[in-house]
Amino acid sequence: MKNNTKRNIDICFTPSMIDLFDLRLKKVVVIDVFRATSAMCVFLNNGGDRVFSLSKVEDALKMKHNFSTESFLFAAERNGSIVSGFDLGNSPLLYDGKNFDGISLAITTTNGTKAIEKSKKAGNGILLASFLNISAVVDHINNVDNSDVLIVCSGWKGRFCIEDALLAGFLSQKLLENQEFYSNSDSVLMSNNLYDLSKKNLHNFLLKSSYKQRMDLDEDIKYCLQVDIMRCVPIWSPIESVQADNLYSGFFTSNEIKKT
Repeated sequence: MKNNTKRNIDICFTPSMIDLFDLRLKKVVVIDVFRATSAMCVFLNNGGDRVFSLSKVEDALKMKHNFSTESFLFAAERNGSIVSGFDLGNSPLLYDGKNFDGISLAITTTNGTKAIEKSKKAGNGILLASFLNISAVVDHINNVDNSDVLIVCSGWKGRFCIEDALLAGFLSQKLLENQEFYSNSDSVLMSNNLYDLSKKNLHNFLLKSSYKQRMDLDEDIKYCLQVDIMRCVPIWSPIESVQADNLYSGFFTSNEIKKT
């Protein structure tokens, strides 16, 4: 039964399922734990100006050709590796401990930037979440926004991945602590239960995950599973008038959320 007095929470497990949801009145939270949204959060937290999310390598190459490398960094990742012609990928370790004041990042990744692209129909904007900034995202949603929330997991090439479901469960749990929210979604119920099973040791729980088997990136995994090490919330800023030949329709900027 729908509760018209409360805000609804739901979870979309892969971008390939997003057309099943009506985004027009939704705030969308995109997550790609390993590693795109984690890396974008680190970049913006370390002073980065803007993040331009691009779904295609070709678009990143065009931006690299058109924009000065003095004020832009360009990153491209496919299948876990940095694309030839680029110096950066989606590892948060590449952006950790550095100062990016006045610098923007144009980035394309295997999964995360495609999930962002599919979320751009969200009527009430897009946020990026990770374990690194989860409480800041919750505080932003609780105090700045009043719309229903759809958590979009980036998955792996259109398929379910467990690490994104864990974060989705954690995020939905924290939102449901606020009595203004409700959910009657099996996706939320399952993700909540999955997070409860894993929360005592996320790293060990994921040892047999497909990502862990596919990628030898243990330091990245450990970094991305840190909880609440920053208060940065990447917020989508759309460009109102987009020409047909434009490579991007907006960008993410950081909003530093004070603890509540």
